Amino acid sequence: MKERNENEPVYIISVAAKLAGVHPQTLRLYEKEGIICPKRSAGNIRLYSQKDIDRTIEARRIIKKYGVNISAVKLIIELEEEVENLRKKISQLEE
Repeated sequence: MKERNENEPVYIISVAAKLAGVHPQTLRLYEKEGIICPKRSAGNIRLYSQKDIDRTIEARRIIKKYGVNISAVKLIIELEEEVENLRKKISQLEE
């Protein structure tokens, strides 16, 4: 069986919301704030990837743990991703 790409947009909003454990309106808000970036179908329907769902779950975790607002969540997620990218580069350089 073919492994699914985490960036492949496959879930409609109701399914994505259920998988992430949030209300569909939360996904719309996170899109508006730039935390997630769902793709659009030819009929302009939002399609979410596994990465969008994972970022939504992470955003909810950050809000609950630190009690920060949406803008801070976006910044924290971006910084975490930058740290991970730098770790990968360091690992590659060490090889």
